[in-house]
Amino acid sequence: MASEASNDCMTENTKDSVVPAVQMTDELYVDSSAASTVLDINGHVYNETSEAKPQEEFKLSKRQQKLLLKRQQWLENKADRRVLQKMKRKQKRREKLECGKDTGPSRKKLKSNTMKNSLCKIRVAIDCSFDDLMADKDINKLGQQLQFCYSSNRRAKEPLQLYLTSINGKTKDRLDRVGDYRGWDIQTDSKSYREIFVKNEIVYLTSDSPNVLQTLTPDKVYVIGGLVDHNHHKSLCYNLAVENEMSHAQLPIGDYIQLSSRKVLTVNHVFEILLRYTETESWKEAFFQVIPKRKQITDSCAAGTNASASNEIVSGDGVADVCNDGNKAS
Repeated sequence: MASEASNDCMTENTKDSVVPAVQMTDELYVDSSAASTVLDINGHVYNETSEAKPQEEFKLSKRQQKLLLKRQQWLENKADRRVLQKMKRKQKRREKLECGKDTGPSRKKLKSNTMKNSLCKIRVAIDCSFDDLMADKDINKLGQQLQFCYSSNRRAKEPLQLYLTSINGKTKDRLDRVGDYRGWDIQTDSKSYREIFVKNEIVYLTSDSPNVLQTLTPDKVYVIGGLVDHNHHKSLCYNLAVENEMSHAQLPIGDYIQLSSRKVLTVNHVFEILLRYTETESWKEAFFQVIPKRKQITDSCAAGTNASASNEIVSGDGVADVCNDGNKAS
């Protein structure tokens, strides 16, 4: 009788502490009855079908916890930051007005300063078909660069005819988060630039092209590759142009500026260089106005003069002729 009672007791205890059934696989055990779990900011794993108590607890690393906390604080302070930025902009504007500096076009002027009313009919298209080659953070950077392009074009005296092509996927999602980009004074299309423009009009701008762009004409469409890849996909735009038998060219940067790195610029820098060239008709002025000073070593003509004077390879007159010819090309 005692043994039967003890067995019954053991049976009841066993029932209360039943372990979920486990299926054996070749390499690991899989809990077939485990419910889906939720990971919170502190690294706790909760069973969706159970109470609020953690089913298991997997602590995130200190670095991960700091990043999550930093992100949460950034979201909480977003509204305050915008108010502060607005106050700073107003303060800068007041300071410029007090000093008699130009504060830029008024809102009324900007409303009438459209591509349709512009005397400049140079067409520039940004090819946004490289979603699959960029990480999410690079998509965000591209979205910001597109905003810079629109902003500089909108404030130009004579805006260029700006097109955004292949607006799909992640790039479109990024622009949707910016706001009503469809209200921008800009031509946007989900189609490729090859479907929009005639093939013999297209000139794809790429630093790998052996052709050097000398001037801009309204009968051409200058395409900028909308790619932020940190040089992971070298010669991509050039190979794309060659495969599709399209014209291609590079900006004449080497004729005027010696860069400290490869002749690869951001999308907004390339666009602004084209914009400044239409205003000044000088590549040299456009490059020095737009290219960040950290990327510049020196003026190519000045560098050539110093090199020839020290090495005595060519005469000073010869170098001056080269520089003058370069200036005429602009």
